[in-house]
Order: sequence, then C-alpha cells, then structure tokens
Amino acid sequence: MKPLETLKANKWYPLQNSKPLYPTPQSVLRESVGAETYTFLSETVTTDHIRAAVVMPLEVPIQHLLEAVPWAMTYTTSEWRMIIVSTLDPVRWLTLARASGAKAWLKGSNMTMTYNWELPETDEHGLKKRPPNALGVTAPPKVFEISKNHRSTRSDFGKQRKDYNKAALINDLRENLLTRVEIAERHKVSRITVLRIAREENLRKNKHG
Repeated sequence: MKPLETLKANKWYPLQNSKPLYPTPQSVLRESVGAETYTFLSETVTTDHIRAAVVMPLEVPIQHLLEAVPWAMTYTTSEWRMIIVSTLDPVRWLTLARASGAKAWLKGSNMTMTYNWELPETDEHGLKKRPPNALGVTAPPKVFEISKNHRSTRSDFGKQRKDYNKAALINDLRENLLTRVEIAERHKVSRITVLRIAREENLRKNKHG
C-alpha cells in the first residue's frame, strides 16, 4: 500500500481507471450550493481548506472521524459516503480512516491551510458587519465551473502574487483601519494570505478593523 506521505495531491487512491469513480471533494463542496456554474465565495470554509477526504462504506460508523477536526463535511450516496475534512495532520487522519475501512482516500495539496474559525467583525452595536457589497468582496471573483463528469476548473487557479510588500501589508494590519478584504485588495493578494499573515504576526481585529 502506497505510503500516505508520497500520495500525489488531489488524486483518489487506490488509483482508479480513466473514468473516476468518485467526484473530487472540491467539486462536492462547490456543488453543495446547488448551482452548476457560479462564483464561489465564502466567509468561512473554501476549497483552499480541504486537507483530506475518504470514501467510506455506508455501514461503517464514522463519528470518530468527525471528532477533533476544525471542519468536516459528509456527502452520502446510495452506495457510499464521502467525508471531507480540514485537519492539521491529514496523514494521521487518513491513517485512522484507512484502518476504519475506507474504500478510497485523497490527500489535499500542501498549499492548503487548516480551517480556523474566527469571531466575525462587529459594529458598535455588537452586530455582525455586513460586507461592502452583496457578494462580500471588492476584488474580481474567481469563477468555478463544474462539468457533468465532476471535473472542475477555475480561472487563475493557484495563482498568488509573490512580489507584494509584506511589511506594508503588516503595517496595514497593525493600523487596523481597513477590513481584511480591503487589505487583500490593496496588496493584490488573497484574503486567506492576509488572514495567515495576521495569525503569524498575532494581529487580531478590534471593533474598528
């Protein structure tokens, strides 16, 4: 059996035939909103948080696989159940899932990050701030397209500006005059990048941020 550390990212194992037996966990998350083609926007979990997934027989208990993970999602068909998780240690989680009878397993890319819930931004009345527009973003969205065979693509996938001024970004976080979305737009980086740097620098939002 192939060691989990050596698995290629986002491929189902054991290796399948040319026609995949299971959809990707990313397409399952996107399709969960009930649309064929749409802009995938979320204030919480996105496909960038998917760290591992398994397919389990319906008769196998799965509660132990849902405990102690920051985020999990299940997708059930008439023949099997898929579990998608964001976890700090995907290899350890996959090892437990395989020992529990998993039929297939998938490890996410090393570029993914573990989901970390944060308190929402609130106004002076303690109410959650509404996004600057109906979609919650000010930068052009990235579009996901799902075809009938469950393959999915997105424009500009995986592209991240590498020449941004990190020191200036950190300074904006410290000044706390802009929202995380506005900072991301100013420096032409993703909101996840801003959140990651904020955590690394231990810079938390206050009621004005």
